[in-house]
Amino acid sequence: MLNRRFKESIFSVLLVLVFGMFAPQPVIGQVIIVKSSDNSYFDQTINTLKKHVDPATRFKVLKATELGDGLTSIGRGDLFVALGQSAVEAVTQLDSAANSINAYLTLEQYRDLNLNHHLTIVLDQPMHRYLAFCKLMLGIESIGVIEANGIDPNQYKTQTLEQFQLQLNQYSIDKANKLLPVLRDLLKQNDVLLMLPRQSIYNRDTLKGVLLTSYRNRKPAISYSPAHVKSGAVASIFSSPVDIGRHLALLLNQKLNNQFHNSPPLQFARFYTITTNLRIADALGIDLPEEGELRSRIDELQP
Repeated sequence: MLNRRFKESIFSVLLVLVFGMFAPQPVIGQVIIVKSSDNSYFDQTINTLKKHVDPATRFKVLKATELGDGLTSIGRGDLFVALGQSAVEAVTQLDSAANSINAYLTLEQYRDLNLNHHLTIVLDQPMHRYLAFCKLMLGIESIGVIEANGIDPNQYKTQTLEQFQLQLNQYSIDKANKLLPVLRDLLKQNDVLLMLPRQSIYNRDTLKGVLLTSYRNRKPAISYSPAHVKSGAVASIFSSPVDIGRHLALLLNQKLNNQFHNSPPLQFARFYTITTNLRIADALGIDLPEEGELRSRIDELQP
């Protein structure tokens, strides 16, 4: 009798060990969100992210300046979500091989930080979306963009150009080619200025001059920022804090469920928002379509 009970006990222990070996193991420990600073944009993104993932997920939120003191140890399963350049740099400095998802970076910043192998959501919209937005909203034939010198002149060759019979002309600035003269040349030869997220080109020192020059030449400026629309751009297509939170949640859920396979490390904005300036559009004689109709037509053309 004793031997039988002993054998049953041993068998029970073995069953526990075997099932423990094959039971699904948690892929992620805690999610450590690092934000570059305290602002409402990051907070909206964090709140949206939390709403779209498993409620049991453990979160820790720190500012970039608190990362060293506020994090006593890193577990093997911990995942970082870095919001903004300062946060990305802080996480990279803490652990260059950290399991992380970066957001609130432009494509320009992504390249400057050399994040080729780090999962990153950039603020830039896919180029086909920018072009579809311009064409469907304005019915134009040519678009001009300005880039810093040294970029690949063939990077914008997309099927959208042929699909919409669009001509995309690219202009470069450097120390010899100043921004406003290049802009005036662009406006003479194109129907619209498409402003891409390039802080080295569009910043507080140059923005007013760019928008005023565009307006005086009666050529619309289409931007990546809703703030630019308030300042004189006709429209913008951009990712809001809620849009970014939704995109982060998609990637985080894939990692939490161990379903992240063969996804490119560079992710262009998946969700977007549209804003327009009817006053500027009226002044330029532009009849803008309804936003709902415009969005539906853009979504139909997603590759």
